This record gives sequence, C-alpha cells and structure tokens, in this order.
Amino acid sequence: MDAADSKPPESAAVKSADRVLDILQLLARQGGALTHHEIGIALGIPKSSLTHLLRNLVARQFLGFDGAQSTYALGPAVFELVRGSGLRERLMAQARPIVDWLARTAGEATSFSVLRGDEVERACVAESRAPLSYRMAVGDSFPLYSTSAGKAILAAMPAARRQAYLKNVRLQAQTPATATTLAVLKRQLEEVGESGIAYSRGEHTPGVVGIAIAIDSGDPAAPAAFNIVVPDVRYTPEFDARCVELLGQARERFHAASPAR
Repeated sequence: MDAADSKPPESAAVKSADRVLDILQLLARQGGALTHHEIGIALGIPKSSLTHLLRNLVARQFLGFDGAQSTYALGPAVFELVRGSGLRERLMAQARPIVDWLARTAGEATSFSVLRGDEVERACVAESRAPLSYRMAVGDSFPLYSTSAGKAILAAMPAARRQAYLKNVRLQAQTPATATTLAVLKRQLEEVGESGIAYSRGEHTPGVVGIAIAIDSGDPAAPAAFNIVVPDVRYTPEFDARCVELLGQARERFHAASPAR
C-alpha cells in the first residue's frame, strides 16, 4: 500500500463543517449580505450542497435571510456567541480576586460557578491550605439539585426558567442525602429564596458541606454563585454564620465591581 492509499478518506461531515466555517468567515469579512450565487462562487461550493448548509444555518439563526433581497447575513446566534464569550471573560476577571479573598478569609476551599445548560460548572476555584479539604477543579460540572452553588443558581433563576427545569429534571441520588423528590427540592428552594443562602449537606459528596450565594451575572437568565466548601468535621454553627457573612460580602464586592447595567 502506497502513502496515498494509507490516508483515510475525507469525511463528508468534516467537509461540511469546513464549509460552514468558510461561509461564516466570508460573511464576517464581507461585512454585509451576499446572495446564494455570490457565496457559491466565492467559496466554490456546489449549489445543492450550499442550499442545505444555508437552510440549516438560517434555521439555527447563525444566518439571517432577507427574502426581499434574497441575501444572507450573519444572524443573532453568531452575536450571542460573541456576547457570551465576552460576558464570561468579564465574570472571571471580577470573580477571581473575590474567590481568592474568600478562601484566605474563610480558610476553606471556595469557587465561583456558572450555569451551563442544566448543570452548574465551576469557573474558578481557590483551594484550602488545610491538610483535610475538598479539592475542586475548574470545568467540573454537576447537577443543579445536589450542590449548594447549583441550588443557589436554581433559586435565583427567572420563575419560568426554573419551572421548565423542574418539569424535566430527573432527580438521581448522588448520595443518600440527595433530594430525590420534587417536593423536597422545592422546599429547599423556598428556603434558599427566604434566606438567600443555599446548602448542600453531603448531598453531592459524603462528608462535605457546601454553602453558596447567588449573584447577578449580568444575564438575567443565567445567575452565577460563590460557594465555600468544608469537610463536615470542621463545620460548626459559628463557622456557618461566618460563611454567610463572608458570602454576603463577596456578593457586594462582585456587584460593586460590575459595570452599570
């Protein structure tokens, strides 16, 4: 077998992905709208293939179609991606120093978490220096219903978004303490709504207590949260009161640093 024969055949799916990116880049460079014919000529894509790609991109709102002019331009989904990336960068810049301050002041592991689909994702963390501590990693994601940050975010969601989540969620026991009925979870969320503080007492990881507070991320549909995590052997009523105070200060610091909205 010669070298040419040893190469894998080009994947049609990969070719289509390349063409989608080529279309988006072309329209971004153009800075305006183009017709089906103009896009096909510029990129050398067969008419039938281009028709399917454009139809899908319009359906997903990555392109907009002007029926009067028969032209295509970048759609709202593209700008939403850009906006979301900028929002995340701003959130991280604001949250990192506060997470570090929380960890130093509380003496325990802390994190800043964001909503990612129907899960909570750790966006930045600071570890505890104690020999016995809960280790956290950036990028880890967990169910909203079993973690303190997740429940804080869930309670702070717009009511319609929260109701849609509760209607579709399948509660699965992460530990024996996890809420596995909607009645229990709703009661927990009511308590979060009243106090502003969410707890996970061994509900995601045995022997670990999480305490969290939601913050306004700048996107009403996607609140975020700070949390402090402590092994339950060091968890006391005095420590709980201290954490509630510190989390309130963390939220004030975050909102004070937020651009005017």
